[in-house]
Amino acid sequence: MRALEQFLLVLGLSMDGFAASVCMGMAAGRRIWPIAGLISGFHVAMLLAGYALGAGLPEGLAEMYPWCAAALLTAMGAKMLRQARLPEEACPGTGTGDMAALALATSLDAMTVGVTFAVMDVPALRAGAMVAAVMGTLSVTGAGLGSRVGRRRRRAARTAGGAILCLLGAKLFLSALGVTGP
Repeated sequence: MRALEQFLLVLGLSMDGFAASVCMGMAAGRRIWPIAGLISGFHVAMLLAGYALGAGLPEGLAEMYPWCAAALLTAMGAKMLRQARLPEEACPGTGTGDMAALALATSLDAMTVGVTFAVMDVPALRAGAMVAAVMGTLSVTGAGLGSRVGRRRRRAARTAGGAILCLLGAKLFLSALGVTGP
């Protein structure tokens, strides 16, 4: 997996967190740094947990993983695209518990990406640093936008993230079939 593909995967992964940050920014106002810390922290922790799982996969299972990862990425992307078309749901409460629950919910897919990175021999430090940098930047930006702009950006963020994940899933399917390179 090339650096650009890794970055696009992390960017697609981060769009749900960006959308959550926008929503939290709308609900919590100017509490940008705590929001960014929660979202980014959960994403990095789940990525590293997935990486640890992926590093321990037996060889036979590792060979099946590109198929599973492609299916999961495509499914996550399709779900994000469907959610982007639904009416906007209510934003979470401003309490730390509400925000932590949303941060956890949006970071679960980071575990899948962590397994992908482990199986494809992407160094853990690079993967964690990339997620921290991208998610940190997007969550600060999202919380700031949310406190200033309003709800209309969440739909665009989900649409972009879903499309990126679907494209990466399709690329993995094609790669597993031998149509494209790794």
